[in-house]
Amino acid sequence: MPQTLITPEVESIIGQETTPELNKFPISPEMAYDVADAIEDPNPLYVDVTYATNSRFGSLMCPPLATWKDIAPPLGYFGAGQESHFQVPLPFNGYGFNGGSDWQFLRPPFIDAWVTRQFKILDIFEKQGRSGSLVFIVRQETQTDQHGDTISLAKRVSIHRALDATLASRDIETASELKSVIVSPPDPEVAMSKPLHIVDQQRYFEDIEIGTILPKVIKGPMTTSHLVRWAAANGNYARIHWDLPFAQLHQGLPNVVVNGSLKNQYLGQLLINFAGEEGWFKRFYVEHRGMDFPGDTITASGTVISKEESDGYGRVICQVALGNNRGEETASGRGTIILPKRGQQLPLIWEAENW
Repeated sequence: MPQTLITPEVESIIGQETTPELNKFPISPEMAYDVADAIEDPNPLYVDVTYATNSRFGSLMCPPLATWKDIAPPLGYFGAGQESHFQVPLPFNGYGFNGGSDWQFLRPPFIDAWVTRQFKILDIFEKQGRSGSLVFIVRQETQTDQHGDTISLAKRVSIHRALDATLASRDIETASELKSVIVSPPDPEVAMSKPLHIVDQQRYFEDIEIGTILPKVIKGPMTTSHLVRWAAANGNYARIHWDLPFAQLHQGLPNVVVNGSLKNQYLGQLLINFAGEEGWFKRFYVEHRGMDFPGDTITASGTVISKEESDGYGRVICQVALGNNRGEETASGRGTIILPKRGQQLPLIWEAENW
C-alpha cells in the first residue's frame, strides 16, 4: 500500500460531478409509507392521505431526510440502486462510514415528485486514526424536482478505512471465527408494535425559551429487523448492516452496525416533532462519532441553545445528540427549525443559506 492513499489519480476526482439525468427516482406513496414504517414515525403527513390533503401542505410527503436515498455501497462508489455513480480509485477495499452531513431543506418532498440527484466531489483528504489511515471524501449533493426546483441541499462526508489485506482476502463462507454478539431480542418474524402519533400542541416562537428540552425520541432495542427494514425502504443493502460474518471477518467490526442514515432519521424525527406541523425543519448538521449495534436502545435528545428573528421569521437553534444504553454518545449536531409566531403561517418554499 502506498505511503499516501491520495494519489494523483484520486486527486483528479475532486471537482467531478455526476450526470443528473442518470440519477432520478420517484417519491411514491409506497416509498413514503415504507420509510415511515421503517423509522417508526407514524406522522400522518407521511401515511394518511386525507389528513395530509387537509393540512397546510395539501399533499402526502416523504420524511425530508429520506429523500436522500443512501450511499453506502462498496468503497469508492457514489449512488445507490439504479443511480449512476463514479468510482474513487482508492488502493484498498472497504466500506465507507457516514462521517456526518449538513442539510438544508428548501421545499416539501411531495408525493409524485421525480427527484434528480447530483453529486459533486469537493475534497478528498487523508488522516491517521486509531485504526490506521482514514480517507475522507467530502461531496455536495443537490436534489431537484421535475420542475427544476431545489428540494434540498447537503454537504456530506464519508470515512473510509484502509483495512488489513488479510481481512479483505478472508473466506467469509466459514463462520468458525465469529465472535459472540448480542442477538436481536425479538424474533424477526414477529411484527413490531407500531407507535401512535402523538398530536402535540403547536409551539410558537414567542413561547420558546433558551434551555427548553425537546421531548425525547427513543428507539429500540435495535434489532437486525430494524436494519433490514431500513435497507428495504432506503435502498442501502451494504452488508455491514445485516451480514454478521461479512462485518466481522471481512471488515473487522464487532457486529453489524446501525446505519448512520437511520440514526439521522431519528434525530430528524426529534426536530420535526418539536417544530410541529405549522413549523419548518430548515437545517440539520450532524457528526457521527461512534457505532450502535443490535441490542442497543437509542435515544435522540435535544436542547434549545438560541433563538432569533430573521426576515420576519423565528429561528430556533437546537443542540441534538444520539446516545445509547451503554452510555455512549454516538452522534451530535445542531438543528435549525422555524417556528411561527401566533397568527403567522410559514411559507413552504425557502431560500438556501450560505454554507
